[in-house]
Amino acid sequence: MTTMHEKKVQCCVCGEKSNHKVVRSSYSHGSSDLDTRPPEMTRSTIYYSIQRCPSCGYCASDLSECSGKVKDHVESKDYQEIIGNKAIPKVAASFLALSYEKQQTHQYSESAWAAIHAAWICDDKNKQKASKECRKKAISMIESANAHSQNMGDQAGATEVLTIDLMRRAGMFDQALKLAEETKTKDIEEIILQIIAYEESLIESKDIDSHTVSEALGDE
Repeated sequence: MTTMHEKKVQCCVCGEKSNHKVVRSSYSHGSSDLDTRPPEMTRSTIYYSIQRCPSCGYCASDLSECSGKVKDHVESKDYQEIIGNKAIPKVAASFLALSYEKQQTHQYSESAWAAIHAAWICDDKNKQKASKECRKKAISMIESANAHSQNMGDQAGATEVLTIDLMRRAGMFDQALKLAEETKTKDIEEIILQIIAYEESLIESKDIDSHTVSEALGDE
């Protein structure tokens, strides 16, 4: 069971106070998706894992925390265009705004994760075009993260497997197959190789749907 409570939070950018639902506890039962999205009930708590200030539009996991030039980023034209984009779900726009802010501060792995979360929201709302664009944004940020030695995961090959799934779901089949071939030559564990083989089978059939780790390992 997921338990939540309402909390008044003061925005560190503009000082506005607003109420937000905060997850106190949750649990998951089942297998995560190949792009790491957890099963229910934790799956649905994504909507409460980001807050948006109703005054200035600052988006963060906790509005009371910020650092550096966040105020300049929030007030920028690019940031305001992201949160004002009516073509995508509001929560997805909040995650994309967070992704943008993390990109400006060179926190590329965090930027990628925020874009992935935005894609999940778009998936839920059946906004397929937007979900693909969010995944392409995440792929770009993963590439930047790799260039700056910022890890997306601790296990060897985990970042590559995540990227392969993002590419597949974005319809980037050729790029996904190329990365799969490259990754198989590395010193990685058998479980990673199994997931790659499953991804390759999905790519061959032009499958862009979500699938779970259990499916990849033959547990379902």
